[in-house]
Amino acid sequence: MKLTIPTIEILEDEGFSSEADIFSRKEFGERLANIVEKSNGNIVIALDAKWGEGKSTFIKMWQGHIEYKRENKIKSIYFDAFENDYQKDPFMTLAAEMYELVKNKSTAKKDEFRRKAGNTVKSLARGAAKITVRAVSGGILDGSIVDSAEKDISTLLAEQIDGIIADKLQNITQDKLAISKFREYLKELSAEEGRPIVFIIDELDRCRPDFALELVEQVKHLFTVPGITFLLIVNRMQLQESVRTRYGSGVEATLYLQKFVNLWISLPRKSNYHQDNGEKYIRYALNLMLDDGEHIENSDVIELISELIMYLKSSFREIEQILSYFAIFHNMTSSFSYYQPYQTIIAFICYLKVSKPELIYRIENNNINGKDLLSDAGVSVDGAVSHHINYLCKLVIFDLAAEDARAEMLEENYIPSNDEYGQIQKNIMREVCGWLSEININ
Repeated sequence: MKLTIPTIEILEDEGFSSEADIFSRKEFGERLANIVEKSNGNIVIALDAKWGEGKSTFIKMWQGHIEYKRENKIKSIYFDAFENDYQKDPFMTLAAEMYELVKNKSTAKKDEFRRKAGNTVKSLARGAAKITVRAVSGGILDGSIVDSAEKDISTLLAEQIDGIIADKLQNITQDKLAISKFREYLKELSAEEGRPIVFIIDELDRCRPDFALELVEQVKHLFTVPGITFLLIVNRMQLQESVRTRYGSGVEATLYLQKFVNLWISLPRKSNYHQDNGEKYIRYALNLMLDDGEHIENSDVIELISELIMYLKSSFREIEQILSYFAIFHNMTSSFSYYQPYQTIIAFICYLKVSKPELIYRIENNNINGKDLLSDAGVSVDGAVSHHINYLCKLVIFDLAAEDARAEMLEENYIPSNDEYGQIQKNIMREVCGWLSEININ
């Protein structure tokens, strides 16, 4: 069994094919395309989902759909913010991608784009410049010299500041004009395109906080013009944390972002007991990880993993990592079939190793009881929604209990025995944790 899911290649013109669109998001994608088409640009839309929920995969399919499959085509430009956050100035990286609009045009058009973008860069640089004055004294001065020096310095500073202010006022007018000309030029380019343009900015939630926020601010102030819609692919909660990191915990992050984002849309994820995208993704991923003709002997592990994912709403990225740990167990045991308690604990440890790794340490060091472990893991002892999870709760409480408590539970038939001798193993959790103590999946 493969330890990771093979890379899923989505062709440029594939769109929402039945093979790629396993969550049936084509209808949602078309609604999003309608919003872009009818907005006439000049707005910023944010597509919100948690990290690992398949945002980038959705966008790849959506790009193919709007560019090749849709009746009314939409021009798209894709920008990976995380790949560019080493840059100091977001404007240049955005402008370089926007150059896509003139790459097939005349040399004169390309030169004009470069000239107007260059003037805007200069304007932004001047706006960021700060005036600093530093006075250094190389010796000890008496009072009269200090008084005289103060007058000379005051006169000098007054003359310098007057000149700086005059230059600044002139530069502000020039800078506003340069930015206005750049925006006007973008407007002309979008009109020449003859169809809506969407500029997609992906991976914002993985960027440096300062780069992510400056990028969002510049998009709104410098690039939004009629005909061009910006689509930000982002985890909203993470972006709000970036706001607090930059401006302080007291800032109203939600209100701040409202100044730059016109519309927030959530990427849909079906999640209920009858139809759950997480459970569907497990089946899809397992099919890719298993070798031809390979069989899963300990199938109850997968059943409980599926139940936990539906119950605790693990992200798709977490699901991939959980299955990677299961693959390690599967490859170690080959065709060996474990007793039910072991299969149950294996499934739970795979989940904890990814989603609550700090609890693994506490299990290994025997400093947590069963009820606290379940509570910290997000599993309710009283609210178990399935047979598998109900059995897991009982088994965890039994396995981490003291010797006398375990004996009492067995006497009361709190948990059924699992082998022909009427016995049940103990300390299974620490044993299973030990199997994985030196293994980490990235």
